[in-house]
Amino acid sequence: MTRHRLLIALVVLIAVVVVAAVIYLATSSSGSAAPTPTTSTTITSTTTTTSTVPPTTVPPAERAVPPPERALVPVVESSGPSNGAHVAPQAFLLGTVGWSDIRPLNGSVALTQTTVFFVEGLQAAAEMLAVDAGLPITSVAPMVGAPPVAGLSNAQLLFYYGAA
Repeated sequence: MTRHRLLIALVVLIAVVVVAAVIYLATSSSGSAAPTPTTSTTITSTTTTTSTVPPTTVPPAERAVPPPERALVPVVESSGPSNGAHVAPQAFLLGTVGWSDIRPLNGSVALTQTTVFFVEGLQAAAEMLAVDAGLPITSVAPMVGAPPVAGLSNAQLLFYYGAA
């Protein structure tokens, strides 16, 4: 093997190890404990207040619409100010299972738990994304409760990292 191919193999190996570590950390932090409520943020002209609001989702049994194809749903990945290291490995991981329209954007609010926010009609897709990421199905919430993210134009799902 040439030196160039050895370097490429080493980089690929490191990337796989990083993705495996992120998966391990995400699944070990989600655990099987009771779900905690999501944190929503309300911004006024001069102050920011944070309140705890439980997600208002429809139970899977009551839903009649199947989830859309993964590749057809635009996903934005974001994190609070101190969790940016999760975004690239998680985007790689989600890409391996079929989510192909993934954009990283910067969030400005730190959440206590990782949450998948969805626009109306895409709760099933949000639940599928949560399961693909190793999160409990209860880690989804409507987009109206999402923290502010600059550039969140056509995103139908927002994968927002909480404190790990």
